[in-house]
Amino acid sequence: MNRIDNKRAIEWEVSEFLFDMDGTLLDSIAAVEQAWHEWAVEEGVTIPDGESFHGRTSRDLAAAFVPEERITAALLRLSEIEQHPRAPVTPLPGALELLAAVPGDRCAVVTSAARLVAQARLAAGGIAPPALLITGDDVTRGKPDPEPYRTGTRWARNGVPPVAFEDTVAGLRSARSAGCLTVGLPGTATAAELQAHADAVVTSLADVAVIVGTDGSLRVRLHALDPLSHPTV
Repeated sequence: MNRIDNKRAIEWEVSEFLFDMDGTLLDSIAAVEQAWHEWAVEEGVTIPDGESFHGRTSRDLAAAFVPEERITAALLRLSEIEQHPRAPVTPLPGALELLAAVPGDRCAVVTSAARLVAQARLAAGGIAPPALLITGDDVTRGKPDPEPYRTGTRWARNGVPPVAFEDTVAGLRSARSAGCLTVGLPGTATAAELQAHADAVVTSLADVAVIVGTDGSLRVRLHALDPLSHPTV
């Protein structure tokens, strides 16, 4: 593999491209955290410092703070707050360009957000809804269970796997368990934290390119971080 500074060039044949949303396609983490803290104040619950709101469904998270009989109403209110983000939501570097290069029928977004929330955030970030959008509403078991990525996979055949892009360990575990090649993007987690669960780690989606063959085949080309540049210990 060729090396560029602390990066190495990788190329894989893949069946399709699967993307997480928050922290992968969109810089929306501030909006996510603002919504959860506003919701917590309204619900009269205390969210511990350092609690992560990323990579898990709203139901899984809310169940840790409110009793079962209040879950439905609490989730409805959370969805209302999240659909109107007060913090800016913007596409991350390389996201728009990569999405434009991948054939529409070979691309999906696999997010833990509820469907209405995902649609609102994508719109706020200027990203058109993909042909296939898998949300927390579409699965019974969220990430790190493989169900979300298994649900989002349509084209894998003849031993050619999908490639999944994720910013959390839970998301990478979900994708890898579903048979995807996995690419981590630091931000929510560090490169070192992602490395153990990713086949490659890239600085951003700007380090990713898609090659579409005349026969309809797909290849992904990465300028991946060298594991030696971010040791896990």
